[in-house]
Amino acid sequence: MKLIYNYEKGDEIVRIVPAKPINKLADRSYLGQKLIFVGIANGQIYLKHTDSIHLKLFGDELLNLSLDLWDDGWDDWVDPYTLIDNKIDPRHIENKLFDALTQEDYELANTLKDIINKNKEKNE
Repeated sequence: MKLIYNYEKGDEIVRIVPAKPINKLADRSYLGQKLIFVGIANGQIYLKHTDSIHLKLFGDELLNLSLDLWDDGWDDWVDPYTLIDNKIDPRHIENKLFDALTQEDYELANTLKDIINKNKEKNE
């Protein structure tokens, strides 16, 4: 899980956890949806939709989310069709490994390191 500040314009990102709760209700909007990061300005996060329904309804209108509620809970988008062929993007696992080490989650880091090593052996 990453903060929105880790991304650059044009990055493909996805929500993986609900937004911070207001009145004990967590906003689960946009979970799992591919979005394009545009930038941060005026206390808002600006994103572009990628799905055809939103594009037909709203055109190029930017999605804006309040920075104080939506700054964490993001991750890099992973194309689900890569799961069909059991292909794992090594960059995704390496990013997760970096996050685990940053958060001092050494158990997860070891598991991810084992996965990386198994993928290297399988590709050799």
